[in-house]
Amino acid sequence: MPVWRVRTGVFAGSIAILMVGLLILHLPTEVAKSFLSLFPQQISTPFEMESLISGTREDVTALSPQAYDEPSWKPLVIRVVSMALIGLPIWYLLQRREREEELQRLDEGWAARLHARSEELLAVNNALVSEVSKRIDTEQSLEANRRDLRLLASQLLRLQEEERRRISRDLHDDINQRLALLSIDIEMLEQQLPDASGCTVRTVRTIQDRIVELSDNVRRLAYQFHPSILDDLGLSIALRRLVDDFQTRTGIEARFMGKDIPKHVAKEVVTCLYRVAQEGLANISRHAKAKNVRLELQRVRDGLQLMMSDDGVGFDMNRHDGQRGSLGLLSMRERVSLVAGTLSIQSTPGEGTQICAWVPFKQERA
Repeated sequence: MPVWRVRTGVFAGSIAILMVGLLILHLPTEVAKSFLSLFPQQISTPFEMESLISGTREDVTALSPQAYDEPSWKPLVIRVVSMALIGLPIWYLLQRREREEELQRLDEGWAARLHARSEELLAVNNALVSEVSKRIDTEQSLEANRRDLRLLASQLLRLQEEERRRISRDLHDDINQRLALLSIDIEMLEQQLPDASGCTVRTVRTIQDRIVELSDNVRRLAYQFHPSILDDLGLSIALRRLVDDFQTRTGIEARFMGKDIPKHVAKEVVTCLYRVAQEGLANISRHAKAKNVRLELQRVRDGLQLMMSDDGVGFDMNRHDGQRGSLGLLSMRERVSLVAGTLSIQSTPGEGTQICAWVPFKQERA
């Protein structure tokens, strides 16, 4: 049992004993007789009983200013009320003190719990702050790495286009010109051999035909690396030439349609859409087994949209291993994303494939 409860109980018992003593001293004679008759073992003779009652009467008469002939219950009621008026405040104070001590203990307990909980929450908050800081740093690092990779990819594609342009120019302006001169020299040599045998003339003509064929191949290779028509005549004519060459080379029916195309478009946009069309046609010729191909180029919102569709075998978009030309599709996505464009691919097995690329205008020249 707690010490405070023992202390409170002793104090309350003392007050109760005091109140009972005072009540007995103030009882009338008749009441005193009745009360003392409850303790016969303490009073052995009638003389002691009479002496005790006489002493009690004298004490009561001396302490009470009321007349003896008053009703016996009246002084008792007065004393009980007096004791109640004295005892109730004391009981209230004792109860109040007990509640205050209990509240104080509860406050101390709650304060200790609150302090412990605050320490725990502070530790958790510090851990969360540290974790959030690490995650923010990681996300910032990842975003910086993405920007660096995007910049690197953009630079690589730009360098690749420049290198393709240089190789195309070298093939067209240097090697192809040399082959043309060599063909002219062989033709002059043939004219200088009028008396040569037919076998020699046929051999010379065969060499000349091979040189012409080689010159055509070099010119076609230079065009594949970078078509000069793209810089000279624009995207629409370059795509139409690309579709015609594709139809001639593969025998697949191919059509091109252009609508509302600006005359001057940024070089990045032109190169991106041309390479997307080139890669798409290459994938169709290798995997689609299509009979008809359609290309549409038109102005949509503040950009150009290139739509390619075929009636080939298609592929399952949900199966990674079923994506035909996945490297080519990845290359197209990367090219379009580098110029802030979008690329969507829709394909169903047996129903063909549709590729839609949209690229915003970068810088249009007036």
